[in-house]
Amino acid sequence: MKMEEKKEQLRLTKSRWKLLKERIGKNIINTFQKINLRNEAVERKYNMSEEEQIEEILEEANAYNLRPEVEAEAEKIYSEKNKQFHVFSRIDAYLMAYQELIE
Repeated sequence: MKMEEKKEQLRLTKSRWKLLKERIGKNIINTFQKINLRNEAVERKYNMSEEEQIEEILEEANAYNLRPEVEAEAEKIYSEKNKQFHVFSRIDAYLMAYQELIE
């Protein structure tokens, strides 16, 4: 009887290990898939045009009902800074305007 119990315990242990290995494997695969999705999202942002980036900033500002204010302030900042530095991007102007108005 003891031998049968030991065999049953061994069988149960083996099946548990098998399930654990499958779950761990699936978790590892899911983790890598999530990392890949995050990397793709970051890559998309790097490949966005200037207009698309500005539009995203404005959409975020719109969530706070500040879109027109951000646009006006950004154009003001851009014209002032561009006169001084000549190497000032519109994206920087929109980011600065957004930050100023949000705070």
